[in-house]
Amino acid sequence: MQSKIEIGVVMKCSLLDTIFISEKRKDLLLFLKEGAKTKEEIREHFKFPWKSMIPQIKKLLEWNLVIYENDIYSLTPTGEAIVENMQNLLMSLSIHQDNLDYWSDHDLSPIPKEMLYRIGELEECEVLEPDLPSIFEQQEEILKRISGSRKISTFISVYHPSYFLPFSSYLEKGVEVNVIVTEQVYAILQDDMRADSENRSGENPFSFSMKKEYEKEMEALFKSDSSHIFTYREDIRPVSITVTDKLLSFSLMDRNGRYTNRIIVSSRPSALKWGEDLFKYYMDRSERLENKSAANKVSGETKGKRRSLNIET
Repeated sequence: MQSKIEIGVVMKCSLLDTIFISEKRKDLLLFLKEGAKTKEEIREHFKFPWKSMIPQIKKLLEWNLVIYENDIYSLTPTGEAIVENMQNLLMSLSIHQDNLDYWSDHDLSPIPKEMLYRIGELEECEVLEPDLPSIFEQQEEILKRISGSRKISTFISVYHPSYFLPFSSYLEKGVEVNVIVTEQVYAILQDDMRADSENRSGENPFSFSMKKEYEKEMEALFKSDSSHIFTYREDIRPVSITVTDKLLSFSLMDRNGRYTNRIIVSSRPSALKWGEDLFKYYMDRSERLENKSAANKVSGETKGKRRSLNIET
């Protein structure tokens, strides 16, 4: 005679089998999540002979996942709860399966647990990994995809001048720009802002012109009313996050703490919401720079930080 525990295990296994072993039942549950359906709507959607669907529907009725009333099939409250969690599980499995190498090789600690539980919301994300000879094409691709955005939020923890160059063009168009930088990156920016252009007589014209353009871009970022700058001081951080109303992109260090230049990107609406929440998580833990035009004091460690954080092109 089976114990209550054994009976419970059998029932759980049977319910799992009911949902996942049959693709037809699983797909039907997901279809009904969109709303109640008639027999004709179900038949039209699946293109299967109705006779082949009858056993699947009967099984779902027996488990009280689906109810049939007035010629309409719909999910029961139990069915709705199970399908909601089932969909999240399937989406999470799909995300991990499609980019297994990335999730296995990278340090996920900068993604808080509550966001990892929602990782399936990234939906159809891809990994951008440029060839070494064309490493800047990656950034160009990101800029192309966010073109036309009405709001841009970005987190930067590794310094490179090119990361800041596009901001003035966005600000000129009235785009709201939110930037979170680490304390070390902010120190480097302040050092750059104080650089004396008149003491560059020995530089070649091209280098001098590039630095002047960079200073112009940084001045626009620090002085615009449409820009909001935050500093982040905690140790756990991603390499970068950029989220707009068109694209989410983020990158992480690998498990050995090395920069890999592999970026996760997605344009799905649920991924954009996920990215907004991740950015807000870090913004809530950052300090807003209230007086952007003032040159805040930077410690004497600035040059040392500059050497350790700057990425050579």
